Amino acid sequence: MLKVIEHHSASAGNTFIDCPQMWIIEKIYGFETEENARMRMGHAAEEAAHHALVNQITDEKLITSDAKGKYIERCGDNGGTTDDEYEWTAQIANTFVKELKQYGKLIHYQREYNGPYKDLCLPVVAKTDFEFNDYIVDTKATAKVWRYAPTAADRKQGRKGRINHNYHPKPDHLRQQFLYRELFNKECLLLYASAWDHHTSDLGDHVGYLETLIQAFKSIEHILGIAKTKEDVVRMFPLTFDNWRWRYSPGAEAFARKIWHTAWK
Repeated sequence: MLKVIEHHSASAGNTFIDCPQMWIIEKIYGFETEENARMRMGHAAEEAAHHALVNQITDEKLITSDAKGKYIERCGDNGGTTDDEYEWTAQIANTFVKELKQYGKLIHYQREYNGPYKDLCLPVVAKTDFEFNDYIVDTKATAKVWRYAPTAADRKQGRKGRINHNYHPKPDHLRQQFLYRELFNKECLLLYASAWDHHTSDLGDHVGYLETLIQAFKSIEHILGIAKTKEDVVRMFPLTFDNWRWRYSPGAEAFARKIWHTAWK
């Protein structure tokens, strides 16, 4: 086997499913995407929520201050208090705290699994978000919680429109959480939060998502098994930039063009 990957992860498997070319530059060639404002928003809101839950902080002003501070810490020289995400981070962190408190005492945060999985050759690595006695809750900070326009009945009752299930839960999130349910033997939930709205989703009666992810892992192992060089892997896939991941990965397109050009010299 071509020794360029040491383990599987849900994020890598999802990247392979969505965009094999992005998987190649990240996992075979080591390209790292610079953290953008949306990524900083998610990480900072989650970290602030964890700090609040552990220390039993409920004061929204304290959570807001902590979340904004963590956002700025992650910025370095890129962005800051003028970013929309700077304000959104604080609002999302407060939502995370309010919604997560209902599940009781936090017993683990970022608990890691690193071990074998059935007939895979490589181990699987997974890391939870917030774990409680009965649930693992994966938090997703987003610019928008997608809903259908409220009906007349909704407006009369002061309700928001129905959740658009084309967006929540997302397929890659379902694949990850079905895997986590299997690895950690605990029910998993997805908590989506924007600055103005939130929605919690369970795994419901969705089928096939875990199987799709495991098949991706097996495909990766097959590719690494028949490839003798990294260039062999590149030659298996035409270079396209159709997937949304390229838009949020500065420098990735130029990096990929160079890799494919070199492989086909």
